[in-house]
Formats: sequence, C-alpha cells, structure tokens
Amino acid sequence: MENTRTKEWSKRDEEEPETSTNKRCCSPPFENLSVDELAQQIQSKLDSLNNSQHVKPDYCIFRIPGHQEEEKQRYLASFLRRAKPNTSLNDFIELIEKYLSKIQACYEKMYYRYWDDSVGRARQDKRAGTQSHSSLLIGMILVDAGFILELLLRAYSEGLRAENDLIFAKSGTIHDLKRDLMLLENQLPFFLLKKMYKRALKCNPHYPSFLHLTCHFFSHYYNQSISIDEVLSPNNPRSSEYRSNLEDPKHFTDLIRKFQQPYSTIQKQQQCGKWNILRGNTHFMNLISFQKLEEGKVQQQQQGAYLYSAVLLREAGVKFKVSLNTCLFDIEFDENNGELKIPPLKVDDSTESFYGNLMVWEQCYHPNDTFICDYIFLIGYLIKSAEDVSILVRKRILINQLGSPIERVAIY
Repeated sequence: MENTRTKEWSKRDEEEPETSTNKRCCSPPFENLSVDELAQQIQSKLDSLNNSQHVKPDYCIFRIPGHQEEEKQRYLASFLRRAKPNTSLNDFIELIEKYLSKIQACYEKMYYRYWDDSVGRARQDKRAGTQSHSSLLIGMILVDAGFILELLLRAYSEGLRAENDLIFAKSGTIHDLKRDLMLLENQLPFFLLKKMYKRALKCNPHYPSFLHLTCHFFSHYYNQSISIDEVLSPNNPRSSEYRSNLEDPKHFTDLIRKFQQPYSTIQKQQQCGKWNILRGNTHFMNLISFQKLEEGKVQQQQQGAYLYSAVLLREAGVKFKVSLNTCLFDIEFDENNGELKIPPLKVDDSTESFYGNLMVWEQCYHPNDTFICDYIFLIGYLIKSAEDVSILVRKRILINQLGSPIERVAIY
C-alpha cells in the first residue's frame, strides 16, 4: 500500500463482536479450496471490485507485471485457508469496509497501483482516496494486509511455510522486506491488521497472539537487555508495564520506536534549560533537555552549550568506555572516574534510513517525547570529524560496517 506522510493514527476502538453482517454472497469454505483455486477466487473478487467502479482495464490495480502481485495474492490465499470454519472472503472485505473511514483518516493522501502499458511500468493514482472509488482501496488493503499477515506467520515458524516459497528461498529477501515494512510510507494501521488476524485465527491454539507474531518478526530491531520473550511472558510481572506499552502501536514504525525505549524506568527529565551533563553517575540521555518558550519554541542559543566532540572531550580528560547495556539510550557519565559509558552502535547501510524514519515519525506524532531525535543530536555532537569516529571505533562504541570514517561522519 502506498501513502504519503502520516496524518492521524487514531486510538484503538473498543473491541467489538467479531461477527459479520450484511452478507453479500456465500463463498466456498476456504478449507475446501487449494491455494491456487482460492487465489483465482480472490482475483475474481478483485476484478469485480474494479469493475464496480467502471475502471478501465489498463487501470486495474492488480495488473503489476511479474510475480509480485501474484505472489501477494497467493500469500493472501494461504492466510485465508488458515481461517476458522465458516469464514468467507466477504467477511474480510466487510471488515475493511466497516473501518474504511478510520483507515482513510490515517493518511494525507491515498493511491492505488496500476500498470501503464504505454510506458511499460507501474503507476499510482489518487482515485482510491475518494468515496466513489472506495472499492479500489478496499481491494488494495485486502491484498496488502493478507500478504503481511501471512508473511509474519511464515517468518514465525518454518512449519507454516509453503514448499518452494519464493521469499524465504532467496537469501536476503526477508531481510529486505523487514526493512520495507518498517518504512513510514509503507504502513497499514496496526488495529486493522490485528482485527483481521483475530477474525481469521481467534482462539486457535496453534497460532501465536498477534503481539507475539509482530514482535518476533521485528525482533531484529528490539534493543533491550531483557529478552523479548521475557517481556511478552505473562509470568513476568516486572515487565507488565513495558509489555502493555507494546500492545497497541499505531503501526509497525511506531512499534519499532517503542522497541528502542529503555526497559528500565526513565527518570523525569530535569528542566535545566540547556544541554548539560549533570554530576554523579547518572543516565546521560535523561540530562538532555530543552528550555521551552511560552509558544513552544526552542531557545536555540542554549542548545549544545555543554556538548563537545569526542576529540575535545578526550582532550578535557573524559575517558570513553563501551557500556555493557544493549539499550542505546543507557548512556552514563561517571564523574568520579571521568568515564562516559556509551552502548555500542552498529553503523551499516541501513542506519540512516532506520533512524531517519523513526525521527520523522517522532517529530510528527511525539514532538514532546523525542528520545530518538535527542540521541541522534548527541551522537552528532560527538562525531564532527574522522578523528572523532576513530576514537569511538577504537573504543568499540561504533561498530564499523560502513566503509571509511568520512562516510560515517556524513550520516550524522
């Protein structure tokens, strides 16, 4: 699914009975159909949705060349075959239709995809965002959501994968998809995916909860000293608050941002009115704060008054030490020993995209809780030259997976 900048991600609705109303027509039970037969049924339904809006054949949103859209429809078919008995394709169409206004409110603009034979490539059209072409949007969401849910299931367990799976057979494909699915422009509302998952698999003991499923898929981005399994365990009362924080993100990007938040209780930031390092052994990130003007603007002249590059800090007697903590924000300064302890940061070709997406989302939706932006701001002050990078690499604070020091400086 394609969208532009996020507009509004509403709070989750109260749970409603998972019953379908207004049935259109009965479809054969999913368990009686093969994946290929069900994929053909899906395509027929999508064609019907397209034709109901009098869309020209060349503008059919599912005529993407190659196997990409076909594979997504096959994934949707596989997901539907897992659904509980007496569940029809129309159940999912009606579920999307029911929440369509709420879904549309999450985006500034909406597009649908189509294949343009005149130029030999895919294009996108804005008509899916209009009321008269809502069926186009419903069809697009159905395929994309079904593909995502089936992908998460197959990634969760090898036993849930089909033979000769094109995505898991090729090395690196699933890693690329994980990166794509964390991009802000590729998000579907979390509440919708969760409702579709529950509609299909509610009370089925053979499948994990949706929270377990999504956390497992994006566990590569989880960044805490306590394991994700411990956090999700209902037998661990100490993690209940952190676990509840993960329950209802707005979308996958929001979930990954939550993964970065320190597990330990965060001390309230002190309004010291400037960037500063307070005395004693304490969390460095909690000491970074802005003095706000009445109109909410930052007092620019005080930013960075006491932050220096790694070279200047070393010359002032500060000793850099890699921290054993895995959470990047557990940065500590021990004045007694003159040590600045920083957790290791891996820098590779995805670092800029990863933090860039989180920062954009944070600035749009969490302007008063910008811990990602604060962290990047701090690292930007420490790294001003190739020599700064070299210091942090030698101390194993920066894990080099990206060429020369100059290239790493450019990121910040």
